[in-house]
Amino acid sequence: MQGTGFDVPNNSWEFADISLANGLSEAKSTSSYIYDSRLSSYFGRLQYDYDSKYLLSAMVRRDGSSDFSPENRIDYFYSATGGWKISDEDFLKDSEVINFLKLRASYGTLGNNVGDDLYRALLSGEATYVLDGTLVTGTANGRIPNPEASWETAEKLDIGLDMNLFNNKLEVVADYFIEDRNDLLIENFPISGILGGGAPGAGLPTVNAGTTRNRGVELFLNYKESVSDDFSYGVSYNVTKINGEVTAVSNGVVSEGGSFSVGQPSIARMEVGQPIGYFYGLKSDGIFQNQAEVDAAPSQVGLGSAAAPGDIRFVDVNEDGEITIDDRTYIGKPQADYIMGLNFNFNYKNFDFSAYMYAELGKETVRNYERDQPNVNRLSLYLDRWTGEGTSNSVPRATTGGATTNKLFSDFYVEDSSFLRMQNIQLGYSLPQDVIDKLGISKFRIYTKVNNAFTLTKYRGYDPAATNGDAIGGGIDYGFYPISRQFILGLNLSI
Repeated sequence: MQGTGFDVPNNSWEFADISLANGLSEAKSTSSYIYDSRLSSYFGRLQYDYDSKYLLSAMVRRDGSSDFSPENRIDYFYSATGGWKISDEDFLKDSEVINFLKLRASYGTLGNNVGDDLYRALLSGEATYVLDGTLVTGTANGRIPNPEASWETAEKLDIGLDMNLFNNKLEVVADYFIEDRNDLLIENFPISGILGGGAPGAGLPTVNAGTTRNRGVELFLNYKESVSDDFSYGVSYNVTKINGEVTAVSNGVVSEGGSFSVGQPSIARMEVGQPIGYFYGLKSDGIFQNQAEVDAAPSQVGLGSAAAPGDIRFVDVNEDGEITIDDRTYIGKPQADYIMGLNFNFNYKNFDFSAYMYAELGKETVRNYERDQPNVNRLSLYLDRWTGEGTSNSVPRATTGGATTNKLFSDFYVEDSSFLRMQNIQLGYSLPQDVIDKLGISKFRIYTKVNNAFTLTKYRGYDPAATNGDAIGGGIDYGFYPISRQFILGLNLSI
């Protein structure tokens, strides 16, 4: 239960009663909120094991969610797995190199429900009216409902190999996978503003927008070695290579999302054959150095302004002899081609050390935290701007007013956001066993740790991993608050 009022007398807790408040409106607003969501699941599993070498498993499950309409509430999902422990076969079980070898494969579907009450309109919107000279606060529909919303289905095929080698010192796990996301549920799906999604307190619906496919390989390596009673170490590395694309969209219509500056069209798309949320804009080809280059190039007047020396030269993608908005094309994607992790640890006597690094390679981010206002400062990159012929072929001239095409969304605002980040480093010391025995405790360890120690990247924003989480438009950096660097001193004590 909650209430709202203004100007409690004397701003004192003695008068902290909503009935005593006064202010803009004679009417006091009160509200309460109760939410009930239900998920029911039933599943059955069949397992088969022959001679501990040949393994089979099958499962079927029935899921129901109250977040969908009664017609779409229930769905069924299936999976099957099989494995062959090759290392238990006669021809391999005595190997001194291969200690464990297993070939496995799996196929299955799994449901996903995103959001609450997708099919109902909740009165979470805002509506304010003037009645008899009094400002009255009312309510209105909030997020636009979608009664046709149904379960999103993840369909995945995986073929993998597990190995332990050299007296189990080296572990290798390799996978090849194909994952389809069918009836993909996308929150805040862009639709026509006529439907009311832009009203105060309103929101865009969650829609089954299409199908995506991710195809890739995963590799995990883990090596551990005990050099002596006093020293041991371990190193693990994992890498995932992913190729993703949209394979179908609802009603065959290209969906757009994400915003850039003011008054410009959406800059991210969901389109068949492309990565979901890829960036769609003008492609540049350097900077006009002189008027002769401007005169020789296709006219850019169709973009709203004639080009001048120092302006961005755009590419005539459709080769129609002029540069217009129809020349927009693919200029980047927010998904990484490679995702990697590296972990290292060692123990020396009573000291322990660990470090973890994480990397994403082959992705881009839109630099959208600049503000195109006369009284707003610029990024340091503009110190290298064009100031005359031959001075720069990458950063356009400075402008103080008037029309210019340099502000239009193009690959000038798309940056390589690949990065390598030291996620954490930790060093600890534990008291020797004979000391803690005398103290009457079971463990005493002191440690120091640094989280987000450093990040190596070419990206000029605060965080190369910045995202708002949207499927369409998630790779646009609106100036998100950066992640913090933490210095921690801790103690583990067990009695």
